[in-house]
Amino acid sequence: MSRAAITVSGRLAPVVLLGAMALPVAAQDAASSNLRDRTGRDAAQSMPDFAEPRDVPLVSEAPPAMPGASGTVRFSAVAVEAPGDAVPYARNGWSPAHDEASGLTLEPAEVLGPEWVEAQFARNGLIGAEVPLDRVVALVQLMNRAYVANGYINSGLLLTGAPPRDGGTLNLRLVAGRLLGEGDETVVVRFAEDRSAGLGADYVRARMPSARAVPINAIDVERDFRLLTSDPAIGTVDANLLPGDRPGEALLKLTVTPQDRYDLYLSAINNRSPSIGGERYAAGGSIRNLFAGGDLISAEAGLTGDRGDVVGAYEAPVGTAAKLLLRGSYNDAAVVDAQLKPLDIEATDWSIEGGLSAYLMRTPLLPDAVAGQWRPARSLEVGLRLAHRESKTYLLGEPFSFSPGSVNGKAQYTALRLTADYIERGVDTVIALSFTLTQGLDGTRPRIAGVLSPDRDFRVVRGAGSLAKRLTGSGLELRARLGAQWADGILYSGERYSVGGAQTVRGYRETLLLADTGVNGTLELAHPLQFGAPSNQFNWGRFTASIFADAAYVDNRKGPDPSPDTIGSVGVSLAWQPSPALSASVTYGYALKDVSIAGERDLQDRGVHFAVVFRPLRF
Repeated sequence: MSRAAITVSGRLAPVVLLGAMALPVAAQDAASSNLRDRTGRDAAQSMPDFAEPRDVPLVSEAPPAMPGASGTVRFSAVAVEAPGDAVPYARNGWSPAHDEASGLTLEPAEVLGPEWVEAQFARNGLIGAEVPLDRVVALVQLMNRAYVANGYINSGLLLTGAPPRDGGTLNLRLVAGRLLGEGDETVVVRFAEDRSAGLGADYVRARMPSARAVPINAIDVERDFRLLTSDPAIGTVDANLLPGDRPGEALLKLTVTPQDRYDLYLSAINNRSPSIGGERYAAGGSIRNLFAGGDLISAEAGLTGDRGDVVGAYEAPVGTAAKLLLRGSYNDAAVVDAQLKPLDIEATDWSIEGGLSAYLMRTPLLPDAVAGQWRPARSLEVGLRLAHRESKTYLLGEPFSFSPGSVNGKAQYTALRLTADYIERGVDTVIALSFTLTQGLDGTRPRIAGVLSPDRDFRVVRGAGSLAKRLTGSGLELRARLGAQWADGILYSGERYSVGGAQTVRGYRETLLLADTGVNGTLELAHPLQFGAPSNQFNWGRFTASIFADAAYVDNRKGPDPSPDTIGSVGVSLAWQPSPALSASVTYGYALKDVSIAGERDLQDRGVHFAVVFRPLRF
């Protein structure tokens, strides 16, 4: 710990304990991401995985050409029977094809209904003249190809009755395709091995709204299907689109494998400040679909030294495009540094928050017009949360104020958070951006003249961006991360920006510097390594090696500035993941700037960070 962190304004250890009160979450996956804070010392952005392409053969190629018909016909009008308002619509950017052999052409239109069909016959000079029958059939086939090109794979035109030869009316029927299921349901849902894991078929059907449309559009069905496969409650989905007994009818069968309902993990990570004990041992887990389909309950309990902490969260879908999040945490810590331990410095901290978020945009990974290329999946989620945090600090067993905003050892505040998250997942590039605007609503303020104190209506803007890009076919990846925070004044300890440690600047101890504003960045090159051949469930020789450079700058709005205000490091890391049940990593960072440390040097102060996570249920 830097000496600047030990003495400020003549008071002992104002940041030693509160700066170390961050509650780092051990597991880094979707099930545990809701346990993390968006602001403060524990805030960290997770990097989504690369998207995995998958063929979904729901959109058929254009139908084969119909065999030629002999003879001639002559008709003075075209009548198209259509099923009410259920008519196809052209997709944006659709350009109609033409038949080079016959010279027949189609005109673009927004609505591909009866009026459009009749207009195509007039456009190609087939009304009021004696024309070959095969030319009429060719035009019908060309229009049917237009329907397929726009996704209407089981919609199209049928001739009804014999073609007129004496100037009568050509009768056509526009078939509007639809899905037929069981009873009133348009999608047949089955769970693999009859294992629903608490997830109902209605949850799946609700996320396939296009299946209820008439006429059915396979492009929309494919879009919903691909979004369904990325749903956190879903493991895998297999789709089978079968033709029905009558023209325009089809049957969509989905075989769903839910995500594992239960998860459990044990971890050992040196990701807490050495001043309170650098190593943290934790146990956590989650359960899905307990109160409602798609909900998730997560919890983690940790032990640092002889002091414990716990965090829990509940997340549930609200409709199909929104979700509810409730989160709470409690943390107990004490300084264990030999020089400061006689002072009996202790702290407790608890927080609660809740809010709603909704997707403003969500598109899945889709095949591109260029063969072999894929358009990335994109999502934009915004939310609003209300948060409350309270901390208490003690010196020699008595309440004592160490941090801004604390009164008789107690600091509390309430804040409103506006959040936004943008994620773009491609097959070789992943981009993640997050934004959090925090507006203070109320909080404690000391009334002692000259003591620095936050405003109750403090304002903080925090942003983060991450990039992962595959550079070669062998798996070489470029990883970049940038985080920043701006505040309009002095902040409560729980909202301050922390640098140092495994999530920010490796090679330094956790929460080395704590300030009102700051910026940190990382550049990393990673490459997978394989030694030997996988055996059974384990790939013992699966490693990822990386080299990195980290840097950070921090500053306070008022009062003493951190010293130093800039740190940086370079280093190497080796991660081992022989199976989904076991992962471990060790990192060495070389500090580019020496920092004075009071007390005993920890493994973190020597630049070493490690993590081991074991998931017994994934064997």
